[in-house]
Amino acid sequence: MIRPTHLIRMLIVPCALLIGTTVRAAPIQTYLALGDSLAFGETNFTHNPSYGDRGYVSLYADSLAGANKAGRPDVINLGVDAETSTTFFHGGPQGNGTLSGYPAPQLNLNYPNPPTTQNNLMLSTIAAQLAAGHSINTVSVQLGANDLFTVVNQPNFFSLTPAAQQAAIAQALGTVQANDTTLLTELRNLVPNAHILMMGYYNPFNANPNSPMGQVADPAIKALNQVIAGEAKAFGGQYVNLYNAFLGHELNYTYIASGNVHPNEKGYHVIADQMIPIESVPEPSTVWLAAFGIAAAVARRRRRVRAIVRSSEEA
Repeated sequence: MIRPTHLIRMLIVPCALLIGTTVRAAPIQTYLALGDSLAFGETNFTHNPSYGDRGYVSLYADSLAGANKAGRPDVINLGVDAETSTTFFHGGPQGNGTLSGYPAPQLNLNYPNPPTTQNNLMLSTIAAQLAAGHSINTVSVQLGANDLFTVVNQPNFFSLTPAAQQAAIAQALGTVQANDTTLLTELRNLVPNAHILMMGYYNPFNANPNSPMGQVADPAIKALNQVIAGEAKAFGGQYVNLYNAFLGHELNYTYIASGNVHPNEKGYHVIADQMIPIESVPEPSTVWLAAFGIAAAVARRRRRVRAIVRSSEEA
């Protein structure tokens, strides 16, 4: 006769073995940050060189810890000071006109010496993470402002006619749009399920809107944000609106009073707060885009993106 205690043991042991063979640890989750000095978290009371776990990247990673059963994700920040959407892919002189020759990649300890392009490091980082069984759940991208700075910091820019100024800015916006499409296509192919945040920009020059830079910056930054928002929507990402959050608070949220466009600690908290809720992505405004002659380009780009997505799905 089988005693009750022996019967219980006979039932428990197979169940324990079954559980042990089916339960596996969840993969390590990674938050990959890409972009320029805002992505790198400059002037957030952390001395360089740095691995970039600071600024809004650090704050957003902290917020993910509360919503994520796996805890705080690993942070890999590849942001580079003064990076443009073109130097992201091709390297060359980083700079926004005031940081010419500045050794920006060496400030980020994630880069080898000699440094590679941010795109190359992104591709090798994603490959290494996936090979290790890690999951890249979140990617944030912040690029474009330095493309505009490169234009307006040309020696003769403010002596150009308004039409010539608009044409130069429109060309820069077209470049940002094309480079964003290339980058987002890579990300959707490599980490198709990642939550992608496309970071917009605030306008620090609203602190002095009557200055020559203030008069040019506002329409240019609004148009840049519309391009970024359109790309976010085309690739199923989240557009993060920083313009409205900083409007009227530029002196409180940045160092613009001392000539530095970067956020202070309060500003970085404001940015992280905008990243947490998933907002609806606005349609690009034809008013702003038409002002720079790229409304038709946005429509063509969207059709091209849809074709890319369809072809990848069919493959």
